[in-house]
Amino acid sequence: MLTGRARRPRGRSLLAIAALAIALAVAACGGSGSSKSTTSTNTGGGTTAARSPTGSPLKIGALINVSGPTTTGEENAPPVLEGWAREINAQGGIAGHPVEIDVVDTKGDAPTATAAVQRLASDQGVVAVVLYDASTEGVVARAITQAGLPVIGGIGYNPTAWGVLPNWLPIATSFPAVIDMGMVLGKQAGATKTVFPVCSENSSCGAAGPLAGKASKALGMAYAGTLPVSVSSPDYTAQCLKIKSDGVDYVMLGLTTEASFRLVRDCRTQGYNGKWGLFDGSVWPKVMQQNDPGVPVQIAISAFPWYVNDAPVAAYRDLMGKAGVSQDNWGSPQGTAAYATMQLFKKALEGGTLPAAPTRRDVIAAYGSIRGETLGGLLPQPITFTPNKPEPLVNCFWTAVYDHGTFSGTTLARPTCDPPEVLGAK
Repeated sequence: MLTGRARRPRGRSLLAIAALAIALAVAACGGSGSSKSTTSTNTGGGTTAARSPTGSPLKIGALINVSGPTTTGEENAPPVLEGWAREINAQGGIAGHPVEIDVVDTKGDAPTATAAVQRLASDQGVVAVVLYDASTEGVVARAITQAGLPVIGGIGYNPTAWGVLPNWLPIATSFPAVIDMGMVLGKQAGATKTVFPVCSENSSCGAAGPLAGKASKALGMAYAGTLPVSVSSPDYTAQCLKIKSDGVDYVMLGLTTEASFRLVRDCRTQGYNGKWGLFDGSVWPKVMQQNDPGVPVQIAISAFPWYVNDAPVAAYRDLMGKAGVSQDNWGSPQGTAAYATMQLFKKALEGGTLPAAPTRRDVIAAYGSIRGETLGGLLPQPITFTPNKPEPLVNCFWTAVYDHGTFSGTTLARPTCDPPEVLGAK
């Protein structure tokens, strides 16, 4: 296993642009819809309640891009969060307190997300927030912090929030490791020269190129640069011929999931036999299976693998089944990140004595009991929280292989971390 500790990156303006670029680059097009808010307070979902929680509710605001023009599978998080709450409430809640999940569809829209934060901040019953909207997290970050709300998890990118603001608690791979992981895949595949296809529709999509280039070179691989690709183009022959002529033997796919797999198929038709890597938000199993390219693709994921047979993961699948959650939702990095977030929330709050009406400060204090926690392997690296301080970034992840609809090649005990040479290149 490669090892290394996260450190806070320099040049935050560039990193913020690159983070947004990746959010756009790996986004799969979704529909639009009206903002909605839902709450999970019932004990339904297939489990008979052993006892009814009687304490005051633990309300968690979930800011999630469910129906915006660009999503990266974030829509998978709400069913997992709500299903988890139903099952935990059926078991008596957390220390006798029911959990309520208030899901707000931000639509990836800054005004919608801002209004949602204002509402959640004014509701003193809301004790924490989870965030699944890479497009707007940087816009609302300060308002969340000023309201005293801890951010207890999610999948995010913005380096002006994660690792900088107090009580933002990363439990999945953080930026810039979400870029590095794509190049680590190339190193594992034995590559000698890499390229990074990015969307040509938006000039900011290539902003992560320098980070990818640094990681590639730090790992001893030549870097052919970014390769602009239109995600709406019906044919990628020209790009495939360039990849071949440049002598590239590993392609770090930075497009939408569907476009990435079309590129793989077209290059296969052109006789290209190099390796492919799909990482972070582009690992969207439902879309991958709908657009299967017919060749193995290396993958790197930010949250625990849903398909392995380790006992904690089997327990996850069992709970999701009882809650009636679809595999399309729980079988995804967004789903597993949501579950790990809530399992850590439960562990933190059950670690001490809660008052009759827990507050945001009580939740923050409870997380202070978390020391070297991995949730039995569900977290990519040991997590320690220090109340009211910025938290270290998470620079570990899982690597595996996707081949003909099947995920394989890893266990919970085999996460990979940014190697020292990559961390030193930041």
